[in-house]
Amino acid sequence: MVNSLLLAATGLVAGTLAAYNPTCSNNIVTYWGQNSWGGAHLSDPANWEGSLGSYCQDATFDIINISFVTNFNLTGLPVLNHAFHCETVFNGTNTLHCPDIGADIKLCQANGKKIVLSLGGGNIYTYGLSSAADGQAFADTIWNMFLGGSSKYRPYDDAVLDGVDLDIESGEHTGYPAFINQLRTHFSAASKQYLISATPQCVYPDANLGSTLSSSWMDNTYVQFYNNPCNLANINNRWNFDYASWDTLTKTNANPNARIYVGLPAGTGAAGNGYLDLPTLQTNLMTLYTNYSASFGGIMLWDASWYSNNKAYVLGLANWHKHEHKHRHKHKHRHHSVYSLLDLDSIYDNFFANDYSTNSMAHHNICHVIRATDV
Repeated sequence: MVNSLLLAATGLVAGTLAAYNPTCSNNIVTYWGQNSWGGAHLSDPANWEGSLGSYCQDATFDIINISFVTNFNLTGLPVLNHAFHCETVFNGTNTLHCPDIGADIKLCQANGKKIVLSLGGGNIYTYGLSSAADGQAFADTIWNMFLGGSSKYRPYDDAVLDGVDLDIESGEHTGYPAFINQLRTHFSAASKQYLISATPQCVYPDANLGSTLSSSWMDNTYVQFYNNPCNLANINNRWNFDYASWDTLTKTNANPNARIYVGLPAGTGAAGNGYLDLPTLQTNLMTLYTNYSASFGGIMLWDASWYSNNKAYVLGLANWHKHEHKHRHKHKHRHHSVYSLLDLDSIYDNFFANDYSTNSMAHHNICHVIRATDV
C-alpha cells in the first residue's frame, strides 16, 4: 500500500486515484448488461452478471459501457435490453425505467469510472440511421433521455451518462456522422466532458462503421479482435491480422488524442475465437504496444459477466496490463516538482506490488495518479 504520508504530500485522495485518464495506455474497458456468461448457464443464476455497481468496487475497469440500446429509429422511443437487470418499462412504452441502475451509475462515477451508453449490439436487433436528418434527431433524443438534456422519459432518472458508444453491426448507417456531430454540438455547451467511442469488427474497414470512423470525431475505438480471422491469435499472419490500418485511421482522426483499444473476449465462451492464454496474450499485446504506442489506449473485454466467472484470468491480465504499460507516463512526468523530492520508481513498485482486486481505489494505475497531480 502507498504510504499515507506520500499521499498527503502529493495532495491525492482515493477518488482521484481511480479517475479514468484518456492519455494513458493501460485503461481497461468492459461491457455490462448482457450477461453473456449467464446466457450459457441458465440454470446457475447465482453466478450470473452482478449489478453495475459491483464492478466499480475495485480498480479493474476504467470505463464500463452499458449495453444496449437495441432498437431505435424515429417511430418511437428507443428500446433498451439489459438482460435480467431491469424489466420495468415506462407506462405506455417499451422503454425501460431502471432507477437501480441509475443509482449504480452515480456510484460508479463517484469511484472515478466513466459509464457510457452503448447503442446497437448483435444483428438480432433492429436499428439504423438512414440520413443526416435522422442522425441529428436521434442525437437530440439521446441527449435528452440519457445525457445532459431533459425528458419525461429518462431510463436512469437523473443519472447523467459519460458518453455514447456505437456497437453498430447492422442496419442503415448513413446518419451516424451527423449523429456524432449533433451530439458534439450539445457537448460544446456543457460543463461535463463526454466520450464518443465505437466498437468495430477487426476486418478493415468495418462494413457498418467504416465511413463513420473515417469522417467523425472519435475518442476511443474498441476494435473487436475476436469472432473473425483477424483475431489476435493470428497476429503473425499478415494475410489475416491488420493492426496498422487501424493505427493509421486513429492517427488521422480529427481528435489528436484518439486511441485504439484491443478488444478481447474475457472468457473461453465469450466469443467464437480470439481467447488466448495469458502468456500468449501478454506477448501479443506487448508487440502491439511496442510498435503502436502512440495510439494505444488499452484493452476492451467482452463482457463483465466473465469477470466473476473467470476472475483469476481477468485480474491477472488487469494487474499485468496496468503495471506493464505504466512506463509510458513514468518517464514523461519525472520532471514534476511534486516528485522531485521522491523516488518515483519506489512509488511504482509500491503500487504494483499489490493486487488490484484489493483495497479498492488505493491500488489504481499510477499513470492516473501522475496525471491527477499534473495540473
